[in-house]
Amino acid sequence: MTGTFLLDGLANLRDVGGIPAGDRTIRPGVLYRADSLAALTPAGRAQLAASSIGAVVDMRSSTEVLASPGWAPDAPHPRLHPMPMLEGAVQQLATMPTLEGVYRDLLQGAGEQFVQVARLVVETAPEGVLVHCTAGKDRTGVATALLLLAVGADREAVLADYALSSDNLDGPWMERTSAAVRAAGAELTPALVELLGGTDPVGLDRVLAEVEEQHGSVLGYLRAHGLTDAEAEGLQERLLA
Repeated sequence: MTGTFLLDGLANLRDVGGIPAGDRTIRPGVLYRADSLAALTPAGRAQLAASSIGAVVDMRSSTEVLASPGWAPDAPHPRLHPMPMLEGAVQQLATMPTLEGVYRDLLQGAGEQFVQVARLVVETAPEGVLVHCTAGKDRTGVATALLLLAVGADREAVLADYALSSDNLDGPWMERTSAAVRAAGAELTPALVELLGGTDPVGLDRVLAEVEEQHGSVLGYLRAHGLTDAEAEGLQERLLA
């Protein structure tokens, strides 16, 4: 991961550049991941507008967006691309036993959307793409892992980057989220607390292995959901330094 990149108000933001990929590395300034941009302060909004980020992918569900509308562009830069996943996310998480189950559900149901993210990374060149959901760890984590592994990033490094989210979200972010869940009338069980703010590298690795067994590789999974050979080549050119 590269040096610190800040957008004021966000708890779980980072540039994934610098992750090793064989004898190469992931290029800085191309792919960013974050928690919800609804938390941006006025200073953070100004930082985003002045940045080299050209596209923002919002993977929050329509329910989450209604509850917390968040950031919308004041100008053409950067462009906002709504890409909702896990409709009714909090309610679904309350009934899912593990994060592994969330990741399996995403990979089974959102393949075409993950391919859309890959296309945006290619099409937004030379500017970068920021991907976010609410916490920036599950939908964002799966999307980021898929793109990085598809171009040959080191698996352990990808999982380590994913796992950083639990530390980033601990503290004020988790306190605010817990209060919002209670206000919505949901029961804040220990299992739900873990699902909202925790990470499970072993579970993510296991689900990715299932994808690889079924499709031959993570890149094979993306190809099965519409990524072309030319787009795959473009993704490598954009992400690898």
